[in-house]
Amino acid sequence: MLVSTELIKQSVERFKAGDRIKPGEKKGKFIEDELEEYIDKNVPEAVKKGNITGDNDNLANRLQLIEDRAPEPASFAFERAIGKNDSVYSNFVELIASTKQKVARVVIKEGPRTIGFATGFMVSSRLLLTNWHVFRKKEYVMQSEAQFNYEYDIYGRPKQPVSFRLRPDDFFYSLKALDYCLVAVEPVDVSGNAQLSAISYIFLDPTPGKLGDEDVELLNIIHHPGGDYKQLSIRENQFKKIMPTTLWYKSDTAQGSSGSPVFNDQWQVVALHHMGVPSMSADGKNFLDIDGNIIPVVNGEVDETKIHWIANEGIRISVILKDIFSRFPHSDYVNELKRRPFSPLELPSGVVNWDKKNQPDPIGGWAGNNDVSIVFPASLLEASGQVTVSIRNKGDDVAARPDKILSDIDTTIAEAKKADKEKDVVFSGCKGYDPGFMGVNIPLPKPQKSLMKNIAKMSNGKSELKYFKYSVLFNETMKMPALSAINVEGNPALRLDNSKRTDDWLRDKRIDISKQLTDKFYAGSGFDKGHMSRFEDANWDKTEEAALRNGIYTCFYTNACPQVPGLNRGGGIWGKLEKAILEKGVKKEKGSEGRITVFNGPIFSSNKKKFRGEIVPMEFFKIIVWRNDDNQLKATAFKLSQEELITGIKFTEVAGMQYEAIDIDTNAHFKEYQCSIRSLTNATGINFKPLEKYDTFNKTGTNEDVLISSEKDLERMIVMNNKKR
Repeated sequence: MLVSTELIKQSVERFKAGDRIKPGEKKGKFIEDELEEYIDKNVPEAVKKGNITGDNDNLANRLQLIEDRAPEPASFAFERAIGKNDSVYSNFVELIASTKQKVARVVIKEGPRTIGFATGFMVSSRLLLTNWHVFRKKEYVMQSEAQFNYEYDIYGRPKQPVSFRLRPDDFFYSLKALDYCLVAVEPVDVSGNAQLSAISYIFLDPTPGKLGDEDVELLNIIHHPGGDYKQLSIRENQFKKIMPTTLWYKSDTAQGSSGSPVFNDQWQVVALHHMGVPSMSADGKNFLDIDGNIIPVVNGEVDETKIHWIANEGIRISVILKDIFSRFPHSDYVNELKRRPFSPLELPSGVVNWDKKNQPDPIGGWAGNNDVSIVFPASLLEASGQVTVSIRNKGDDVAARPDKILSDIDTTIAEAKKADKEKDVVFSGCKGYDPGFMGVNIPLPKPQKSLMKNIAKMSNGKSELKYFKYSVLFNETMKMPALSAINVEGNPALRLDNSKRTDDWLRDKRIDISKQLTDKFYAGSGFDKGHMSRFEDANWDKTEEAALRNGIYTCFYTNACPQVPGLNRGGGIWGKLEKAILEKGVKKEKGSEGRITVFNGPIFSSNKKKFRGEIVPMEFFKIIVWRNDDNQLKATAFKLSQEELITGIKFTEVAGMQYEAIDIDTNAHFKEYQCSIRSLTNATGINFKPLEKYDTFNKTGTNEDVLISSEKDLERMIVMNNKKR
């Protein structure tokens, strides 16, 4: 999520100002007067005053609140609050389970497209609390959803999330000065089966004394950082200081957690997380991520999910309550914030409790007395045999929903596979690129010294990532392949797989997965996940099953680069290079199409363009090694530019955030060139010199490339190169 650098600057100034104040026994009014210039002028006087007491008064309030509210012996809890005890009673676990189900992943949408994520939590039977910078205006909320139960179960499998649309027409208020937003939620989920009332809500207690000593008490956060599955930062966030409208806590665990609730040990909300102090470069000019890399600023905004926050700031809940009560004294929605939930409606395990009619039992079945058995191939779970799922329902209306039940099961299985597959992938049978495939030894090209330092290595010290029919040298600095080399069989007798293609992209566990791109980078970006070694080029073998497996193994992020849609989908010349050479140029064996070897990869030129913090290549290369009808070995090099299509980065303001996507010039076209192999060595840092003796490029003057403007140009070039020389 992109946030204004000006807002971050204001947050840093508040933090520095707080460091200059040493309250000791001084009264709150003195502190408030000293810090008034750092509080947004749009915060009403009555809201920002009277929020800080002296140290002794605060401790007295803390003890009183613990005696009144703590779900444990008061003396035990108070000792923990003042740093003399670090233990918790076992009901701490039940409190977590009860609380976490009220915290939602906020899915920010523009029409049907998901464009971002945040965190929010229920604070009344209908109202959800998140940040102003998530939803700045009412019209930004209309298509967005609150998604509960987006978390893992005890077996590490994704649960089935439950989504509720937001209803800003019922209630909406968003205030920049305190960075909070309250919005109404639809009473029934998008499927029409789950009741919002079953989730209940977290009571916002306005009573003073929810925090004890600075630098002693520890805080808890429940959040969906960067839209990920629900996470908990338990007692790892040290309370540092209290300000008139905010409080500060130190933690490395809250990146990308806008809108998260911050709790004390009694699971009372003390703050709404919103921002903090970022890690900066030595000159103070650049924001840094956790690895010390510079995060680009675009149009005065920066991606807060990438910033390494060294201190975090939350808006005090008591201040938010003072403000909203003063603005809406007669609103039924707002006045409900003053009422505690009548009774806990959640299941003991913390699983969302549906309305009675559709209530799931603790093992995930459907409550009722009609049994339906479903049998599906166990290969879905990468196991042998068969798996039977029993689904029980209750009531005639529920019994009529088998398709819905099956769909939910399919979705859960797919998500579980995605989560587990990376760690379960077996590479032992992968032989990789075959140097002798063309009848002579053509070794895998080696990176030059300048590039070699960026190539990822496995635990055995080797850098060649072997898959089925192809190998990759992976540039971990760029988070993309430097080279992908594949052996392509043109013989139709070995192309047995006719199944419908499905791309399921995974990271390769053999190297550092944090150095690989993921779905999140591509989501809503406008880029394709562009295969370097193509699915169809690996999709051959002696059996249909093996051919399909080989194609599937091209869908690793180690084999992909961001590409403008259409580049590698076969519609243009670039997608037809291999096929054209196989059909028009390659020596045939017994009436069948022959073989080729292809080297693919990106070209990172000096004209570097960054997108979401990563450098995106504007050019790509392809070297095809083949034999002509006279059995002569040939090597033909190509490069393609997508630079003229990407006119820049566009930012669409939706749901209060600037969302980064590529801006494509639909009137521009890809430019394909035939080029010299020597020029690719210079451009890529990969040594292709052993292939230069087979190069078909006819250099004219100083030109190292020639534009291919049509398929006829391509065919003409191939036919000319097929002649004996």
